[in-house]
Amino acid sequence: MRFGEMLREARSAKGLTHAELGADVYSTHFVSLLERGLRQPTAEMVQHFADRLGMDAQTLNWWVEPPSSDDPAALTTAMLAANYARDMQDDALAASEAEYAASIAQEQRNAPAWWDMSMLQAQSLIALRRLDEAEVVLVRMENSSLMVATPELRSVVHGRLSTIARNRGRLVEALELAQQSMASAADLPDQSPARLQAAFILIAALSVKGDLDAAWDVATSLDISEGTPYVPSLLVARGAWTIGNVAFRRGDVEVGREQHALAARLLLPQADLERWADFHKASANFKVQAGLVDDSVRTSIRNAELGLSLVGTPGQRLELTLTRAGFALLTH
Repeated sequence: MRFGEMLREARSAKGLTHAELGADVYSTHFVSLLERGLRQPTAEMVQHFADRLGMDAQTLNWWVEPPSSDDPAALTTAMLAANYARDMQDDALAASEAEYAASIAQEQRNAPAWWDMSMLQAQSLIALRRLDEAEVVLVRMENSSLMVATPELRSVVHGRLSTIARNRGRLVEALELAQQSMASAADLPDQSPARLQAAFILIAALSVKGDLDAAWDVATSLDISEGTPYVPSLLVARGAWTIGNVAFRRGDVEVGREQHALAARLLLPQADLERWADFHKASANFKVQAGLVDDSVRTSIRNAELGLSLVGTPGQRLELTLTRAGFALLTH
């Protein structure tokens, strides 16, 4: 009996659906792939399914066929599947496929492939707001012998970890990680995406911690604007969003408006609906707190309502409701 057959029989015996077995950790499609023998589980997957099925993980692991260490085609196929899931914006499937592909890359000691797939897994988990799992992946990347010790890659890992720590309220740790990210990127060209990304993360960490003057010093040292050569427009948008936030917090409303207007022009819902909606929610809130009641506020509220109706959480929609109420008080 193969792993997939064992998994299907155990699931049926427990009366669980694919969705119940996956439990919002692994997509129903990926569970189906496992049961049909088209994928093999990682150690983390085995532990998850054993917990869901009330089985001993070692017993379930007996049926696993480990990935081949000398089958390049298997790794190529797995990476294509992960990248396809990403392109289809199916974050749950992308996280599962990337985890599987990374396990094959690790078995084959293919450092670049392992890096790419581990980072895709972490990014997909972050998009799903499964931050604890993403943090585990990133810490594993930082400590792995397969980690390619280049300044750019270390900067990216520390930056992602800083963002997670900030979202979890661990502000001192977030600042330390952001500073490490910036230090790793210090020798990269000024306009390199990794260095700019590190700077934006440092600005956010300083700002949230309340060090607005230090955040502003970093912001004003950057040279970014719409049409900056070699800098992706989405990265410029993120920078404008971050710098605008600091400006609003400092009471520099005009600069905040200008930077948020730039971000609004560059962020597109078809490129990243969740980020687009989150930006407009945040921008509307900053402007209402600043006492602004112009058309840009109405547009941001309308865009946020549209986006969050599709991809938002209850907490985000509640925040938007409070912003809308504040706007109503200012206009009546």
